[in-house]
This record gives sequence, C-alpha cells and structure tokens, in this order.
Amino acid sequence: MGKKTILWFLMFGLAWGGVSRVQAEEWDLKTCLELGLKHNPALRAAAEAVNGAEARVRQSRSGYYPYLFAETDYLQSKSSSSKSVSLNPGKTELTTYYLGLSQNVYDFGRRENKIQAAQEDLKSYSWSLRDTRLSIIDAIRQAYFGVLLAEKVVQVRKEDVERTKEHLRQAQGFYQVGLKAKIDVTQAEVAVITAQKAFLQAENQRKLAWVNLAAAMGMDPPPGVSLKEEQDLPTLTGKLEDLQQEALEKDPILNRLRAIVRYWEAAEKQARSEFFPTLSASAKYGRNYGTYYENDETWNVGLQLNIPLFSGFLKKNKLEEIRSALNQAKANEESQRRTVLANLENQYLNFLLAEKQIEVARESLRRAKENLELAEGRYKAGVGNMLDVTDARNSFFQAETDYYQAVYGLITSRYKVDRAVGRE
Repeated sequence: MGKKTILWFLMFGLAWGGVSRVQAEEWDLKTCLELGLKHNPALRAAAEAVNGAEARVRQSRSGYYPYLFAETDYLQSKSSSSKSVSLNPGKTELTTYYLGLSQNVYDFGRRENKIQAAQEDLKSYSWSLRDTRLSIIDAIRQAYFGVLLAEKVVQVRKEDVERTKEHLRQAQGFYQVGLKAKIDVTQAEVAVITAQKAFLQAENQRKLAWVNLAAAMGMDPPPGVSLKEEQDLPTLTGKLEDLQQEALEKDPILNRLRAIVRYWEAAEKQARSEFFPTLSASAKYGRNYGTYYENDETWNVGLQLNIPLFSGFLKKNKLEEIRSALNQAKANEESQRRTVLANLENQYLNFLLAEKQIEVARESLRRAKENLELAEGRYKAGVGNMLDVTDARNSFFQAETDYYQAVYGLITSRYKVDRAVGRE
C-alpha cells in the first residue's frame, strides 16, 4: 500500500471520528438555556429597548447643563432720504457673529420630575427585559422536556411494533398447525399496521418537538444532537403563602406596572409645575462687521422670567390626561397583582396533582404489564385469543405512555411554579 493511500485512510479516519463526536454530542438543560439566552432575538430586542431607555435618561439630564450655541445675524437696509447729508442715504449692511450660552436656573421641578419619569421608564423596560428572559427560559424548559417525552413515546411505539410482529408470528404459527383460526392472523396483521401508524405519528411528533425547542432557543434545529435525561423527580418546598409573597416581590410584569405608576406620578408633578414660571439666564458675545462697523465688540447678559398666563387650556387638559393615565396604571397594577396570586395558586395545585398522578400512573403501568404478560401467556398456552392479547397490549402501551407523560408533567409543572414566582 502506497504512502498516499495510507495518508488518505488516516485523514478519512480522523474526519469520520470528528463526525462521530459531533453526532454523539449530548446537550443538557443548562446548555440549551445558555444557547437560547445567547441566540434568541427576542431577548436582544428587549435589551436594545433598555439601551434606548437609558439614553432617554441621559437626555433628561441635559437640563442641568448650559446650552452653548453659535449664532450669526445679517441685516441689510436701504434709505432714499435726501433731506440731510448726515443721513447718508444708500445701502447699509451689518453682519454679527455671536457665541453664547443659556442656562435653566429654576423651573419649579420641571427638570427633576422629567428625570424621575425617565428613570421610572427605564425601570419598566428593565422589568420587561426580565419578563422576556423568564419567558424564554420557561419556553426552552417546556420544549426540552417535550423532546424527551417525544423520545420516550417513540421508544414505546417502537417496542409496540416489535411486540405486535411477534404476536403475528405466533398467530401464523398456530394457524399453520390448525390451533387457531384465520381471524387471529387477520387481527394480528391489523394490530401491526396500527402499531406502525402510531410509530410514524410518534416520529413526526418528535420532529415537531425538536422544531419547538429550536424555536424557543432562537436557533436552527441542531443536527446529530441528543438531550440528556433528567435523573431525579423534582420536589417543592415552602408554603403557598410564602411563595405568593415572593411572587408579589419578583413578578416582572407586576414590577413593570409599578414602575409605570411611578412614571405617571412624576409626569403629573411635571404637568403641575407647568403652571409656575421659569427663570433662565443667558449671555452672548460677538463681533459686528458692516458699513459703519469694523470688528466692533458686542455682548449682553441677562435674566429671563417667563410667567405662563394663558395657553388655551392646554396645561389644564394635559394634567387631566395624565391623571387619567395614572389611574389606569394603578388599576392595571391591582389587576396584575390578583393575576399573579391566582396563577401561582393554579400552578401550585397543578404540581400537587402531578405528584399524585405519578403514583397512580406507576400503579396503572404495573397492573397493565401484569395483564399483558397474563394474556400473552394464555395465548401461547393455546387457551387465550388474539383479541385479549390486543386489548392487553393497547392497555399496556397506553399506561406506559401515560406514565412518561406524568413524569414529564411533574417536571414541567415544577418549573411553571418557578415561572409564576418569578424565579429563573
């Protein structure tokens, strides 16, 4: 064998080993969460909204700083008077260049309340980001265990197909030696077709579960990846009252609504301050160039007191609008508070139910397995019929599917309690 051939086989072996390692890659829940929080575009969009709110806070603070400006004025006039030579009839031009600044001295809290409103607006967007993060985590968890459940159902349906084929072989053997009627073979053939159909449906559900997981993570469906099985069943500690108190403190939507209430409270104060005067200062320095000027200096310094007298009821109606928005925000906060408590209680009760269903499903599976073994034994002994075997087999695989659904239902219901509380 030549050196090139040996080298080619070595390179092929390394490449194949790399492919095998990729195909054998296994993700746990933590890995899926990390990838999802990194790639999901909804989280990036919420983060950019927070960045925009932070910029608005910085904008609101501009009132503490002076406004520096450059200005130029150009004036042209023409006189046609001939009564006096001193009037110097003719065209006159004047150009003035200014450098000036103005500063808000006192405005009865307009500036401070504007900053407070912007800060509360930032908090509301921050809580929206938190809510988006928790929603993504919850969606990934539900989809992750949805894939694991689909994998179990595929395994159950695959075993069902193998078992029905074995029953078909038994029925054919009994029919060939004259111990069973042709109807047993027909029933067994129908059972095989039904089991194969259920297996194909389970395979499709598994593919859909992977699509849902990829969508929750914000990624394309990963090829050649398997998921790690959870080993222990979850438990729930703490009383419902303690969890409800924690939820009222941590729920992101409720906290966002609280920030919105404080935003409108600051806006109301700002609207009330519009009825009071403002005091500002300004200064300008410049140079005049023109017909009668040659680089002459000009400057002025002054204070301006602006007293609002009448604005067509604009300020009054604006204040009423803000007060209505404030009352609406308070009502939304109270409604969300009740929703948080009700949702948590529902999830808490669902978890307690899921715990009880585990025991029922486990006992049902045990009895269904015993019944199937008994039916198969009777049929092999020649004293049973295929219909009994088919019924026992259907009951067993349904009980097995129900058990896995109960297991993953318990796991997902535990995470739903965390989501209702506001935990990650």
